[in-house]
Amino acid sequence: MDKIKKKATSNIFVTYFILFASIFLVTFVVLGTSLIFMVDSYSVNQKTELLQENTRELASSISKVLIINDMNSAYSAEKENICSSLEVVSNCIDSDVFVCNTEGKIILCKEQTGIRPYYSSSMVCDEHNNMVMSDRLIQNVYENGTAVETITINGKSCYVVGTAVVTPSYVTGKDSGTIIGSVFAVVESKTAEIVTSIIKMFTFVALICLGIGFLMIWLLTKRMVTPLQQMSTAAKRFAVGDFSYRVKVEGNDELADLGYAFNDMADALDKLESSRRSFVANVSHELKTPMTSIAGFIDGMLDGTIPSEKHEYYLKIVSDEVRRLSRLVVAMLNMSKMESGDFEMKQKNYNISDQIIHILLTFEQNIDKKHIEILGLENMKPHRVYADPDMIYQVIYNLFDNAVKFTNEGGYIAINADEEDGMIKISIKNSGEGINSEELPHLFERFYKVDKSRSLDASGAGLGLYIVKMMVEMNGGKIVARSDSSTTAQFIFTLPRA
Repeated sequence: MDKIKKKATSNIFVTYFILFASIFLVTFVVLGTSLIFMVDSYSVNQKTELLQENTRELASSISKVLIINDMNSAYSAEKENICSSLEVVSNCIDSDVFVCNTEGKIILCKEQTGIRPYYSSSMVCDEHNNMVMSDRLIQNVYENGTAVETITINGKSCYVVGTAVVTPSYVTGKDSGTIIGSVFAVVESKTAEIVTSIIKMFTFVALICLGIGFLMIWLLTKRMVTPLQQMSTAAKRFAVGDFSYRVKVEGNDELADLGYAFNDMADALDKLESSRRSFVANVSHELKTPMTSIAGFIDGMLDGTIPSEKHEYYLKIVSDEVRRLSRLVVAMLNMSKMESGDFEMKQKNYNISDQIIHILLTFEQNIDKKHIEILGLENMKPHRVYADPDMIYQVIYNLFDNAVKFTNEGGYIAINADEEDGMIKISIKNSGEGINSEELPHLFERFYKVDKSRSLDASGAGLGLYIVKMMVEMNGGKIVARSDSSTTAQFIFTLPRA
């Protein structure tokens, strides 16, 4: 059993964690990719804008001091000043800035700053001397005045920005200036470093989040599975008739509500099972006792044990026992029909006061025998109700039967009928032993019998008041029991006024 529980917990946990991890990783990948593109785009814009601004200023300065014939690598003081400017700008924006002629060959670079003519006659270093900008990039610069591209230098990805050097029109004497060269600035993109940093950051955060998610899902799964496992254990025990197991409920969420509902169901099943067993025992006893008596009396008459002159006496006893069995069977059949909805009702408008008096007359002998005083008949007025007369007859008969049976010698039975809120309220109250307050809420439950020493139906099986309640409610009324003291008991029921 423990292995099965652990496996169930593990399966649910693995399912939830895989689902969480999948959603989490997909979200992180999407966010990480978006962030990489955003950072890369921002980095490109920032770097290229800075490069464009500085190349434009350098191109403007060069166009003022150089002409087309000077666009070569031969030494001059002006070119040395330009190289100094290239060095300053390169250091400020952390890039490589140089000047090319119209053919894309580098003619000025920052490395030649401060040279002496007798040491070198060239204004370009050996490294830059071997570099030539592509014709496509030069053409793009000349056509648009400026260009931004990504190129690979020595295996590294770099951003390159070029700006044309245009001689002012007043120098050439023409309407528009002449392009005499271009200024280029190259800076390493470092995109790989940015991507690597973002991936490391996201991986670190993802691992922390997955660890926290692992712990939270484990706790959540355990909290969810534990009551479900308890319910599974309880259901298996219920299946073999053990209704004592209860689920431990904690918290106020949906699982707690389910646990409370499950325990309520267990209580109801336990109560129903106890009632069923009591009912079976009572019915068995009620069937066995009269049948044993009937069989004994008949056998005694057949074998001559009972003399013929006493046959009539014992046949009356047998007749009473048969009627008792018949009443029990009828009660059980009526209960079954009412619970299944097959009981046929025939409601009509009639005077319930007349019905009460008629039923009370059937108990005249028992009333006189116990010297019971009947109160309230002299003040009873006609009251008409809309109900099934036969069903209400059985209701009143059962209540009077209980009242007469448990009224003390010389006691009283008080009857009252009033109209209240469109309903006719009937009250039957008797003196004698009262009903315990803890038993009142259960009095109308199926199979329930009050303390065996004082049963409202000492010869019954706990069905009388249950059937009474069902019949009253089927006719649109309600019934309650009261016992304000230890010497009285009262039953009040209502029916719709006709």
